[in-house]
Amino acid sequence: MEARRHGMRSTPERAAVPFRLLAILALLGISAGLSAEEENHDFDVVDADGVYYGKGSHPKTPASIRADDVWAKIPEYRKILDDDLDEDDPEYHLLMKKASERFSRALEKEAKRESYDLIAEEGAVKANGSKTIPDATKDLIDLVSRD
Repeated sequence: MEARRHGMRSTPERAAVPFRLLAILALLGISAGLSAEEENHDFDVVDADGVYYGKGSHPKTPASIRADDVWAKIPEYRKILDDDLDEDDPEYHLLMKKASERFSRALEKEAKRESYDLIAEEGAVKANGSKTIPDATKDLIDLVSRD
């Protein structure tokens, strides 16, 4: 309304220019902030789909596992494979539920025992600098085998 009073015409293009400029500045500020933030973390999650236990994109004490190796040692899952069960078999769902619960319990026990705040598939977490990510696969296999 102020623009009309002074004889200036307000067009959508003219109104959008300040918003575009603000958006560009905000994006530059955000990306610069992320870079500085990332430098302050020892670890970064690079594949959130590979996280089995824990939350966050910058864990402090992560571990990695090879889930296929762990699942291959879960007795209920072995039975599914050995008996060639599929989703049409009622026993499949019962065994899969038990296998999933066994896997989850093992993750929780290992995380608590070793103070891991995140357990993810091998390669899902990146170490920055000289930090290393311990491999907890053998420990998890031990837990799922005797649990």
